[in-house]
Amino acid sequence: MIVAGEVSGDMYGGRLARALLEMAPGTKLIGIGGDVMADAGVELQVHISDLSVMGFWEVIRDAGRLRKILNKARESLRRSKPDGLILIDFYRFNIELAKEAERLGIPVVYYVAPKLWVWGKGRIRHLKKYVDHILAIFPFEEEFYQSLGMPVTYVGNPLTEIIGEPAATGALPLLKKEERETVISLLPGSRTSEVRQLLPHFLGAAQLISRELEGKVKFYLPLPQTISRALVEDMLANAGIEVMITAGQSREVLRISDISLVASGTATLEAFLLGIPQVVAYRTSWLTYFIGSRLIKIEHFSLPNILAGRDVVEELLQEEVIPERLARAALRILEEEGTARAEYLRAGREVLEALKGDQASRLAAQKALETISGAMK
Repeated sequence: MIVAGEVSGDMYGGRLARALLEMAPGTKLIGIGGDVMADAGVELQVHISDLSVMGFWEVIRDAGRLRKILNKARESLRRSKPDGLILIDFYRFNIELAKEAERLGIPVVYYVAPKLWVWGKGRIRHLKKYVDHILAIFPFEEEFYQSLGMPVTYVGNPLTEIIGEPAATGALPLLKKEERETVISLLPGSRTSEVRQLLPHFLGAAQLISRELEGKVKFYLPLPQTISRALVEDMLANAGIEVMITAGQSREVLRISDISLVASGTATLEAFLLGIPQVVAYRTSWLTYFIGSRLIKIEHFSLPNILAGRDVVEELLQEEVIPERLARAALRILEEEGTARAEYLRAGREVLEALKGDQASRLAAQKALETISGAMK
């Protein structure tokens, strides 16, 4: 059973599922995920569009719905008694499933390690008790978890596999960039709460940028599978700016972008590794921010800055996320001379080299099978 609760987890889970089926043909895979996992051969019990929640307040608000989904997943574990449970990120939900698996004697592998280096080490007790092995995707996580006495293997980062692949068939004819035209992509997140918080400010910034560039700019918004198109179209209807919506294709959109406005998350690392300049934004409910600001243990919140160990992208947080600040930051990047862009690209290459993982999904599948088979002996 494979469980992913987010778009990035679905992306990684799909690749993992294909690798598992290559190594162990005939394996039946069930779980929670999205379109990518389903296409890879996972029989979905729940689609991730029902799990698009982020933040303390948002989880509290949707607690009833999430509890029903969690109970359904627990019942699936009890009924199907899988040989193993592979969890992908999505800690607060997945650790509850890990508890049920431990009670049933089902070995648990955690792929995409919970970011204890962000939230502090308080969660390690539960991980040690309920998880058999962690598969880390950042090199420093291996030493971090080893120091806490947790079985861990660094398998490489699957995103380095993904960005090296050619564009999706049929994507490029749609995504055209005219000569001397600026292309800006808007990536306001893969959760409804993120889109509601960020997209109005991204659209306001788009208006200001278009005015400054005298209309010689095109805006794209790649729509994740977890976000309602109607919601986005309603927001665009009153935006006073034309934005082309694509069905997914975030990577293809990023490749033709001169700059991107991006919600903090996996997409920031994707843009960084592709060498696309970006402004990173994070905005959530006041309660989530109030609690989170007292728990988070690191200086930066964006993956490019965390992994580079220095400021390589501009981060805007909470009340800083307003159209004027976003537009100003984007225009400044567009006007920058070659030195700043060269430094950004160099930092991205350094991180890419550190994350090298062109076999990450296969290594993850191999270690997962080893852990599960070892626990069954």
